[in-house]
Amino acid sequence: MDTALSGLIIIMILLLAVITLSYSFLSTQEAVVDSWQEMEERMEERVRTDLLPIGAVASSGGSFVDVTLRNEGSTKLTDFDQWDVIVQYDSTGDGNCDIVDWFSYDYGEWSEGIGDIFEPGIFNPGEVMTITIAVSPEVTSTTTNNRVIIATPNGITARTVFTCCPP
Repeated sequence: MDTALSGLIIIMILLLAVITLSYSFLSTQEAVVDSWQEMEERMEERVRTDLLPIGAVASSGGSFVDVTLRNEGSTKLTDFDQWDVIVQYDSTGDGNCDIVDWFSYDYGEWSEGIGDIFEPGIFNPGEVMTITIAVSPEVTSTTTNNRVIIATPNGITARTVFTCCPP
């Protein structure tokens, strides 16, 4: 009788261990599946996103850089405060890009102007947007060594070169 009771306790402990391990395994698999689905959604969004730089130029005596983009993808773009805008330019006139700076949307260092067809404040497919970046010190180089890189929150980048001060 004692061995039967001991055996029953051991079987109960084994069953509890198997159930606990099974639950942990299933929970882990569920987390992996959820992560995989989120990754696929992000990848699909990236595939549907495409920015085409139309042109860029420094204006107002080199105080501002204006970059014109077209949304060539099928994804609506928003959350401009999460975009990265990086400018590399020459401020001395010697042809060497001596300034590399990241500009913040939140602090008004750059702003967007969207040619809204509908949905104001959303960069819809087919729309054109001009990003105006306030640079200091001013851009002085007329060479095409000056560069702008714009990156969306989902990792799509648009790169272009610009010159200073059109006539």
